[in-house]
Amino acid sequence: MSDVDDLYGLPREDFVPARRDLAKRLRAAGDREAATRVEKLPKPTTSAWLVNRLVRAEPERVDALAELGSDLRAAHAGADGARLRDLAKRRAELIAGLVAAAGGDLSEATIRELEEMFTTAIADETATATLRAGRLASVRDLRVEQTWPGLTLAPGPTAAPVAPARQARRSAREALVEAKAAVKEAESQRAEADRAVSSAEKAVTKAEERVRQLNAALDEAEHAELDSRRALQSARRDAKAAERTASLAWRKLQQVEAE
Repeated sequence: MSDVDDLYGLPREDFVPARRDLAKRLRAAGDREAATRVEKLPKPTTSAWLVNRLVRAEPERVDALAELGSDLRAAHAGADGARLRDLAKRRAELIAGLVAAAGGDLSEATIRELEEMFTTAIADETATATLRAGRLASVRDLRVEQTWPGLTLAPGPTAAPVAPARQARRSAREALVEAKAAVKEAESQRAEADRAVSSAEKAVTKAEERVRQLNAALDEAEHAELDSRRALQSARRDAKAAERTASLAWRKLQQVEAE
């Protein structure tokens, strides 16, 4: 679904409102099943979002991951120790470059998750394809049960360790951003609910006015019917009276003619 691909290519803070809008469009189009699936799509973590962005901006880096993975599998199958050591060095350099390209001021936890995702993509062809799709929600999307010997998450030449106080500040800032996003989402949902209530109230008021008009028209029709019945009865009485008068006049005429 290209719309889902677009979702995971958006800025992270735009993901939730865009997901909600896509689900609404699908539901309005009658595809409730697809709308439900979209509503369940997880918001990407910071590390997953960075990888998705990198995949779209620099796809050739993913090609380098796939190529290195193929070379490592060949060297491992041939038990070529020297080749494996050389490729392990290349792996560390490639991962360090990918982490640097993914973002600037990153927390230690985010750096570790990026390293894990890139390492797993090198080790596993399925993980490479998953990463290449650019729809990651978290590091768990790429985790596999087994890798080759020597393909652990050794840091290699990555960023220097972050001081505990600085890391705590970063974690606090990330938590604050998440909290603000949650508040914004809740306020958006509340505003949408308020609009729905207002719309429903207007519909009820309109329906009540229509019922009132129909009841008034019904009362008027019933009164008109009653007046018509009364007029009919009066006309019938007048007709009978006229008939009697005509009959009497006819008899008198006959009597006069007989004399």
